[in-house]
Amino acid sequence: MHAPTVLRNARLLSGLVLMAFVTSHLGNLLIGIHSLAALETWRATLMGPWKSGAGLALLLGSACVHVALGLYAISARRSLAMSRTDVVQLGLGLLTPPLLLNHVVATYIAGEVTPDFDATYGMMLAVYWSFAPGYAFQQLFVVVIVWIHGALGLYAWLVLKPVWRRIGGLVLPVLFAIPILALVGFAESGKEVLEKLANDASWKTHITDNLERIVKVTTRLETFQTVVLAVYGGLLLLGIGVFAARMLRNRWESVRVSYDGGACAQGRRGLSVLEFSRLNDIPHAHVCSARGRCGTCRVHVDSGAQALSPPNAIERRTLARVQAGEGDRLACQARVLGPGVCVTRLLPAHADASAARVPQEWMAVDPAPAGEPAP
Repeated sequence: MHAPTVLRNARLLSGLVLMAFVTSHLGNLLIGIHSLAALETWRATLMGPWKSGAGLALLLGSACVHVALGLYAISARRSLAMSRTDVVQLGLGLLTPPLLLNHVVATYIAGEVTPDFDATYGMMLAVYWSFAPGYAFQQLFVVVIVWIHGALGLYAWLVLKPVWRRIGGLVLPVLFAIPILALVGFAESGKEVLEKLANDASWKTHITDNLERIVKVTTRLETFQTVVLAVYGGLLLLGIGVFAARMLRNRWESVRVSYDGGACAQGRRGLSVLEFSRLNDIPHAHVCSARGRCGTCRVHVDSGAQALSPPNAIERRTLARVQAGEGDRLACQARVLGPGVCVTRLLPAHADASAARVPQEWMAVDPAPAGEPAP
């Protein structure tokens, strides 16, 4: 298996593990709609496996792999040609690690460094609703960005698969319902916590004792957070630096792509045909955001095939799946390394995910004229 395929699969699998964890967490929270007691009762079932040795190793390993591959993806970019969805997902993904750090430290790390610390939902909700309400808003913000980031990634993966026709009607409502119901559960159980703090002196004392234990190790926890944030920031700057160097390296080596209908694009050597299209506002289908999954950006190479990079494993697999013809390439994977190339776009710019799921239905569709506005 080639390196790009391994990296893509690792990023997908690590993302699925993290999505499963977040779903378990939010699923537990939505039970708070019933009662705080029910929320605590289900905690062992829904969150217990993640706190076991194997579960914690899987979770932390997946988090590290996903963040590392996300930073690598930034360094591996050749241009800033991205869809609005990609920009949103990238931005949310970069925000997630630093914003989640406080929550991780408050629950897992604090439990390790503080004797007899009781990180129950009741304890955390008391902090959110009574002792540190500002922290509650931060956590609600984290829930929103993490869920949107994960949902966008899950949707982008599933929507290209034939099975989407059968499960799409269920998946989309669930993706909307889970965070909304979790926030309702958060609010309802929070009301119960406030009432319990007001009427149960012994429970309030138990909560304050736990908070005092945290305060005693605040310096250690803040030091840990600072180190982690510094490492993350350094890696992010490194990724951005590699990306900038990649752009500058071929800045003065201009090459040309000619399209059907007389359209032409110029840019620096090393960009993919699809990047040429997007940077020059030339209409070109690209459902999977240049990941080589959908096949909608495929072109027929009329001349200059030797100027393109050879097909990689991802491209060959997708071309075989969509039954591409001789001389066809994926525009998102074929990089222009020579002086120029002439191509014909094989699908219209408005091609959607169905063109990836059932490519045969789009084979007879004429591509968009060169003057059609870009999507």
